[in-house]
Amino acid sequence: MALAQRQRQPEAKLLRPIIRSIVDLTDTLYLLDLEGFPDDFDPQPGQFLHIKVNDEDDPLLRRPISLQSYTDGVVRLLIREVGIGTQILHGLREGDTMDALGPLGTAFSPIGPGDRVLMVGGGVGVAPLLCSCHAADPASEIDFCFGMATAPEIQGIDNFEADEERVRFHLSTDDGTAGYHGFCTEVAARLLSDGAYTKLFTCGPWIMMDKAFRLVEQAGIPAETSLEVQMGCGLGACLACVYETVEGEFIRSCIDGPVVDGYTVVWER
Repeated sequence: MALAQRQRQPEAKLLRPIIRSIVDLTDTLYLLDLEGFPDDFDPQPGQFLHIKVNDEDDPLLRRPISLQSYTDGVVRLLIREVGIGTQILHGLREGDTMDALGPLGTAFSPIGPGDRVLMVGGGVGVAPLLCSCHAADPASEIDFCFGMATAPEIQGIDNFEADEERVRFHLSTDDGTAGYHGFCTEVAARLLSDGAYTKLFTCGPWIMMDKAFRLVEQAGIPAETSLEVQMGCGLGACLACVYETVEGEFIRSCIDGPVVDGYTVVWER
């Protein structure tokens, strides 16, 4: 990523969206729909909202949540309850007003005509990849290795029923209740042995993204990954989300990411 681009500080807008609905998929995984965004709100696939979970000082930090979709003025977020912040969000109600900054961060590159994209997503990491599917050119092809823990967590794929020949979902679950019984990276390895792709998009647990990158590295396929890391301010000032690249540069995941070139990441060897 060019230094000039990395030094630009995007203008974060303070948003006051209203909760339209909260739908539980499991005890800990839920969909949060928000409305009431300004007319100039124009998020790109891979960007996120930085959400203040309540009006108190505890918890102090906002929570970064990637957008799954933005359609007809409604933002959809896929959230897993993993701590006090996401637990508070889970307990909010329809009609509540929220405090959010966004859209923040870098986006996945556009999927253009002639592109054949391999997507590997796990858990809440499927959300920004689904957003990229919505924005993809009709003349592109996508194979989406969609990995979840169990069948009830699978959502968002019904929107592509009319486009199933272009956007192909390859489901996998940890417990075998839907699709392949095993890891989505194993499905991706099989697909790569059968065909060529123009790029890889991946988001999810670090070990999953590491494995996905290894699959395409030898072939030199361009790879973009959305890093799931802890963030502080979300504005690039606190440096809580910094990581070192293979070139020895320090990257702020909230501004220089979360979507980065997979070849710049120091994956565990």
